[in-house]
Amino acid sequence: HEIYGEAINKTFLPPIRVYALVEWQGYETENTHLGINRRPSINVHFHKRRLTEDQDLFVREGDFILYGQSYYEIVILNEPRELFGQNDHKVEISAECIKARKSIFDAGGMVGNPNSYP
Repeated sequence: HEIYGEAINKTFLPPIRVYALVEWQGYETENTHLGINRRPSINVHFHKRRLTEDQDLFVREGDFILYGQSYYEIVILNEPRELFGQNDHKVEISAECIKARKSIFDAGGMVGNPNSYP
């Protein structure tokens, strides 16, 4: 899109299994001039070394997470925990996520058996 600088036709890779702690945050309800908007949200806590060293993955804002049968978009990333108080060694990546609308992200029927994901 020429105004926002986004690609019109988005491409993505198939899901990869990542072990993480997921916290259900419930529903966020918002009143706008278009009506009521109610979306579920989750917090996902990743172990940083398991992602970066074991799986060579990097989590970024805007990435999508498949949780259950729904996709969630990462909107905020934090690194809140330090290893034994050492500022240079973060042990956790926390991602605040909201459920993605199909108009924003449609995986084209990729949701299926999570055991088939690498």
